[in-house]
Amino acid sequence: MLDNSGFAVATEALISQLGATMPEIQFANAMYPLIAGAGMVVGGLTGLFLGWGRQLRLGALLLAASAAIAALAPNMDVLIFGGRVAAGLGAVFLVPAILAHVAGLYQGKDQAIAFAGIAGAVGVATAVVPLLMGAALDAFGFTISFFGVTAYFIIVFLTTFKLDAMPKAKFEGKFDIVGVILSSIGLLATIVGLLKISEWGLVAPISDTTVFGISPALPLVAFGIVTLIALLKWEASFEAKHGTALIPTTFIKNKQVLIGLYLCAIVFLMFGSLFINIAYVQLVGGASATAAGLLMTMFAVGMILGTIIAPSKMSNMTVRSVCLLGFFISFVGLIIATFGITETGVNLLQYVGLTIFGFGVGVLMTQASITVTSALDQRDAEQSGGIQATSRNVGQAFGVAVLGSVLMFSLTGSLKGEVNAHEALSAETKEAVLAIPALPFTSNEDFQALIAEVTSDVQEQQVILSINAEARHSSAIKTMLVLLLIVGSGLIICRGLPRRSLMQNKQ
Repeated sequence: MLDNSGFAVATEALISQLGATMPEIQFANAMYPLIAGAGMVVGGLTGLFLGWGRQLRLGALLLAASAAIAALAPNMDVLIFGGRVAAGLGAVFLVPAILAHVAGLYQGKDQAIAFAGIAGAVGVATAVVPLLMGAALDAFGFTISFFGVTAYFIIVFLTTFKLDAMPKAKFEGKFDIVGVILSSIGLLATIVGLLKISEWGLVAPISDTTVFGISPALPLVAFGIVTLIALLKWEASFEAKHGTALIPTTFIKNKQVLIGLYLCAIVFLMFGSLFINIAYVQLVGGASATAAGLLMTMFAVGMILGTIIAPSKMSNMTVRSVCLLGFFISFVGLIIATFGITETGVNLLQYVGLTIFGFGVGVLMTQASITVTSALDQRDAEQSGGIQATSRNVGQAFGVAVLGSVLMFSLTGSLKGEVNAHEALSAETKEAVLAIPALPFTSNEDFQALIAEVTSDVQEQQVILSINAEARHSSAIKTMLVLLLIVGSGLIICRGLPRRSLMQNKQ
């Protein structure tokens, strides 16, 4: 969270210090989750060979090195292919090792509290880090700020020696190189394809990047899914022969594990959905970065409260009941937040709604990981950290892809439809607007500059600007409704959750 948040607020510093372009900055931000998402499954197995303590320290050192490379980078290529790749690899080792330690060192209520503590830490980071990193960048600049990140991860490295030693799981097996390659290619293709839908188009291309005349996004996703299916077949045969697997069959055949992984995915999908609100308040409402960060802070405050209250006040409730409550609270918060979206920005309901939404997400986060680990034996529970982290990355990528596509395509469709039907616009202007493949979700100033290239008639420009304001509002509402449907799907899978509490010690 420190690494991601640091780069999220470093755009201006990267432009001024390294001469970065917006595509380079987007690529730098995307490199971390791409590497992390593709490698997390592998990170869930390597700890059984290396030992989870060694893997935890290796991850911390890689993240320290990644920040130092970024601080010293002479250009964006070094920052992206050196610093950001190292950050992704650091997460590949660090995150599964953290989850493995929780599964290995704690049981029952203690494990539930530990998982809730991690969820709370995510909430604290979401609330505090953007403000701290922003202040550090303003006061000290990019280099010193990221050397501060290096120092933080060195401290993490040193404090890992204070952890209790992990019981060594009995492990005899062979490392699965073919599985590593298949999982990396499959996950990378799937995640990239999903994230590129809004840039390349769903089917009809909206950029110069095409495959056989269509957008390559869905073919890339399809290739990734086929590769992952091949991975599962390979893993089954490899496990039968060697007794080990990147994805053990116990994960695939256990209904509770699958539902727990879905919970991990949907929680981070909901977490990632905040980009809609942030983009809207900045581009439509003209809010500053600090004001936009306040939205994240309100969500984070709610999430922190949810992670504290769930294990302390809901420990007697069944997992099913806690998750039903979490989804219901999230649903209510989203409805309130949707009413907080106006044509000119957001109102107080947006802040109230996101706080309630965050509370529901926090409650759900306390149940997701423990639902997975409680269904597995000790060794598989430790190894499950990798696939849990993968489900989070894929869930977040899926949410960004789906919601981003709904936002963009509904905006383009609504705007073109209204322009085509408006009697005050000339046929030439209508034709010029309709010829634009994808109309951007952007500020009034940037959109006016775009329209000025279409028509020089000031009255026509004002008409199109008015239509755009309505279309932005409409597309944002439609996107929130799609998010509500996704959150509502969580109520369906709750039927398969354990009808007992996992936040109590076994008797």
